[in-house]
Amino acid sequence: MTRVRMVAACAALAALLYAGVAAATPTPAGTGSFTQHSYVSTLGSRTYWLYLPPGPAHGLRPMVVYLHGCNETAQQTAAASHFNEIAAKHGFVVVYPQQNVTTGSSAPLVDGNGIGCWNWFLPQDQSRDAGEPGLLAGLTRTVAAAQHADPRRIYVEGVSAGADMAVILGATYPDLFAAVGVVAGCAYATCADATGELTYQAMGPRARVVPMFIENGTADTLNNMGMAGGLLSSWLGADDLADDGALNGSISRAPADVTNNDFDQTPRPGGGDACVHNDSLTCPGGVIGFQHSYPYTVMTYDDSHGCAVLQAWVIHFMEHAHPDAPGDGPYTDPLGPDVSAASYDFFSHQSIGGRCER
Repeated sequence: MTRVRMVAACAALAALLYAGVAAATPTPAGTGSFTQHSYVSTLGSRTYWLYLPPGPAHGLRPMVVYLHGCNETAQQTAAASHFNEIAAKHGFVVVYPQQNVTTGSSAPLVDGNGIGCWNWFLPQDQSRDAGEPGLLAGLTRTVAAAQHADPRRIYVEGVSAGADMAVILGATYPDLFAAVGVVAGCAYATCADATGELTYQAMGPRARVVPMFIENGTADTLNNMGMAGGLLSSWLGADDLADDGALNGSISRAPADVTNNDFDQTPRPGGGDACVHNDSLTCPGGVIGFQHSYPYTVMTYDDSHGCAVLQAWVIHFMEHAHPDAPGDGPYTDPLGPDVSAASYDFFSHQSIGGRCER
């Protein structure tokens, strides 16, 4: 998930085409299916993993597109986020695109990135109908059509570099993604959009209030709280502009609700998992001796009609990691809270043209 900075323009590949199943991972009976597929377009090609919940679809289902971080695969982020289990419970589709890993090189020399980062930091990968945003939007539309997903309830979420690409997709495709989830990410245009005006410009004639779920750890050394705070103020500004075309405070910068959770626990130093394993940072909560969850604060921001348009989860003492992540994959922390379940709960109240739309 480490951020990498590189330069200049990406070459387009050939022929628009959709390819089917390439591989499958067996799943226990009754838990749905998790299969690997490929997508090819004039903007490039990517494999992706598709989770379908058990049982027949009864009508159009919601869909979540989840983007992994650097040094992480689509399968690893599926395990760390445990979104498949959440989708099985609630009956929605999950798509995990896989960035091309091009050893020793990166865009624009090749289509992909040397350590599997989404190229969110390249200007040519920050616009609609171009580069990786265009490729991912095309992949999303293709899978949504094939799986009869509800076009009003397609969401995008990501972690680290995937979070930054999710921000770009929310800015450039507000007509495709009903809401955005950001686990350790920063503002649009390489963290540079302080006011939200660049985000609003990227939305263009499709501008709308796009709800966002944000999570960040206070001890995150890769995406610090300043970067997360910059995203929060930037996105509120973009939503403020989108609702009536003016930066006039129509969406308040003050939270409508603030709750503090799990601050009353008694740590047991030495009694937790310090997460000393490959491809991960240490877990401060394990060192401190928190049990089950870090202390965390949830702030909810409403529009003028009382509809929640942004929710920010601040995980106190947590490093750069998936919280509540089973196993010992890259950038995982076994302590909660379960922000994956929380993000989908937030998504479930959002839809394009729904009650929080204007």
